[in-house]
Amino acid sequence: MKKKVCDAWVPKRNQKGGEKGFFFVPSLQELCLEMLADNADAMVSLEGVPDELIRKLCNLLCDSRKMNTRFLELLLSGSPTEIRLKDCSWLTEEQFAKYFQTCDTTRLEVLQLDQCGRCIPDYALLGTLRQSPRWLPKLITLSLSGACRLSDKGLHVLASSAPALRSINLSQCSLLSSASINILADSLGSLLKELYLDDCLMIDAAQIVPGLKKLKHLEVLSLAGIQTVSDEFIKDYIIECGHNMKELILKDCRKLTDASIKGVAEHCPGLCALDLMNLDKLTDLSLGYLTNSCRALHTLKLCHNPFSDEAIAAFLEITGVSLKELSLNNIKKVTDVFLNGHSNPEIQILGLKMSPLLQNVKVPEPCQGPLRYSPVSVDLV
Repeated sequence: MKKKVCDAWVPKRNQKGGEKGFFFVPSLQELCLEMLADNADAMVSLEGVPDELIRKLCNLLCDSRKMNTRFLELLLSGSPTEIRLKDCSWLTEEQFAKYFQTCDTTRLEVLQLDQCGRCIPDYALLGTLRQSPRWLPKLITLSLSGACRLSDKGLHVLASSAPALRSINLSQCSLLSSASINILADSLGSLLKELYLDDCLMIDAAQIVPGLKKLKHLEVLSLAGIQTVSDEFIKDYIIECGHNMKELILKDCRKLTDASIKGVAEHCPGLCALDLMNLDKLTDLSLGYLTNSCRALHTLKLCHNPFSDEAIAAFLEITGVSLKELSLNNIKKVTDVFLNGHSNPEIQILGLKMSPLLQNVKVPEPCQGPLRYSPVSVDLV
């Protein structure tokens, strides 16, 4: 005789008395990648594995500090199209020279060696590149963030060895001077689309304007933390060259005022992403300029700025339809008047007091292509 089921299923209530708990369930792919990361030393080949999965596996290994020369050797085997390592702090000069001198880089399109200050001084780079004058013939994207021993001389050699380069990240390369921009302009003036110079403290913004103007197709420019970026720089560069700009990062450029934002709004009609974090001289006028002119914005970061409820609400009423990300962390003038009173139903506000946060955090997928906004021609060389 079958037992009769009388009780209907009821979702479990969380311990704090909420309606129900929300649990993130990892996908089968994520579970498999975590298992592979835990047993990376047992892997014998990456042949046939898609670049996207290799990218995710590399991120897991770097995050867990399990990346080593054995897995690097697997990455460099064959003729790779992508090598993405967001933390190379474990790699020595000798190991870099040993593995990269023998790597077939003829098909390599993306090379990311971030936090590589320990392993890439100029002489190690020159010794590796000396093996082939066109070491990176198809390279599109290069990221050397944190290469604190890379000088202008080393950058010149790199730029000469990568004739198809479209994107370069030189953030925190503390030895690079203002002359480095002229080096890039002379070698890649008609090609370069993305340039990241965050926290390059020896670069003087006023001195790099002529070089930047030679980069005719620049779409992404990041100058975060460069204290010489001023209203005068924005006037000299953005007004003349802002028509191509898709993304502009001015975080921590503390000298900027409303005049700069007016110039950006009026002369960057196609701007999609703008980072204005920690610019305490801005007022509500800046948001007014953006509201009137920047209708294509999908990402706007305003953290640590003195904007008011009224200015932010007005901005959202008009441009909120296209907006995907709006960062308002630590804006002290934002009160319950805005949080409870704005009328845009598509806006979801995260991080309020007594509200869950982590369940809403979405980790972005790795960039699918070498460039953020533009396609890449098949015939690069």
